[in-house]
Amino acid sequence: MKDFKQIKSDILNQKISPLYVLGGEESWFIDSLMKELDQHVLSPAEEAFNKTLLYGGEFQLAQLIQTCRSFPVMANRRLVLVKEAQKMPKADWTKLEAYWKNPVPSTVLALACKTKSLPIGKAAIKDIQQHGVFLHAKKMYDRDVLAWLTEYLKDTGMQFAPKVPGILLTNLGTNIPLIVNELNKILVYLKATKQDQIQEDFVYEMINVDKEFNVFELIGAISQKNKSRSHMIIDRLTQNVKLNPPILIISALYRFFYNVSLVWDYQLRDPNAVKNQLGVNYFAAKDYLLAKTKFPRAKVMKNLLHIKEADASLKGFYPSNMKEDHILKTLVLRLLD
Repeated sequence: MKDFKQIKSDILNQKISPLYVLGGEESWFIDSLMKELDQHVLSPAEEAFNKTLLYGGEFQLAQLIQTCRSFPVMANRRLVLVKEAQKMPKADWTKLEAYWKNPVPSTVLALACKTKSLPIGKAAIKDIQQHGVFLHAKKMYDRDVLAWLTEYLKDTGMQFAPKVPGILLTNLGTNIPLIVNELNKILVYLKATKQDQIQEDFVYEMINVDKEFNVFELIGAISQKNKSRSHMIIDRLTQNVKLNPPILIISALYRFFYNVSLVWDYQLRDPNAVKNQLGVNYFAAKDYLLAKTKFPRAKVMKNLLHIKEADASLKGFYPSNMKEDHILKTLVLRLLD
């Protein structure tokens, strides 16, 4: 099965398939490929008579099939884009299987289905792969996003400081569209000023994060068991929860201690071993090893429980009279007990 990068490369190189079924929860990958097809299958002059855009739930299946079987007009291909395909009736997906077995070579049919479970079975997926392209963009978690982000940065051709992917992930979360949007702003500025390196300080500035007082620095202080600095940073962060959403702070803290627990579980002692096992960069690996020397495994597990309890309190699952800033300050106190 081809991955996102391979599919995009094929489209850019005009290796176009007659069928694309793009599904999953990570909508950025789906939207990106639909955009590439929209831009590269037809020339602007060919679009008027050969491009059809449909939305799931707003058309009859017969209309879609008829459009797909129509010959292109003064062009080599016809492009049919179906967005929000998850809104199509399940019966329509079943009936489409006959078309997938024998798609029209001169038509490029692309369906975008943004849902966790795709409404097709293994046999249908096999047919799609035989005649076209199938992508299931599964939800990505911290480790996946960090690996993807590192590759994405490499593909820009820019040099970047080792901590840049971690800074973006820690401060923006796993929201890929948000990460890409912030990165694009950074790249536009750097290219306009003829710079070819992404530095940590510049990232902090561009994503509107105070370098000295941010989640990344909070984790660094906690990993060293620096109580005074940890409390100072959390105090500053909670003064503006709009710029420093509590949910991102909680997520980053949980991710940190969860990875430290894995270092304990796998009995890792070398930064390169941590890097390879957890899929993190070398500098993060060193931080996890340092935290292992400061936090016994029992304390790490206890801290994970403290974080879960704070998360539940923030979401209102546990009755509490404490405000958001008090919950976070209390959490940091408990983590450093």
